[in-house]
Amino acid sequence: MDISNNVLSSYERDARDPDTKMLRSLSELYDVSTDFLLGLTDYPSKNGYEKQTKLDTAFGEVIQEIISENDSNIYIDQGNLDEETIKLVKKAIKNGMKFIDEMKRSEN
Repeated sequence: MDISNNVLSSYERDARDPDTKMLRSLSELYDVSTDFLLGLTDYPSKNGYEKQTKLDTAFGEVIQEIISENDSNIYIDQGNLDEETIKLVKKAIKNGMKFIDEMKRSEN
């Protein structure tokens, strides 16, 4: 990267910000977007079509937790869901979001 340890350290400590050229170099080195490096997005993708919302990320984390727990009461075959299960999951999420909305309203 052609920078000193002191400069790198100052970036890591937020004592100094990299210039545009350095941001581009870091983006290419780590294969992430400059927006991700700047903390503007939660997703590292450079390709706009692969951007994930916080909801996408949260849903992905939940699925991974379910798969990794090997809960015998939950049928997921290596993360592959049949169409009926997908419809039911969507319905459960929709109902859960409605319930959360009602709970928030009742708190106010």
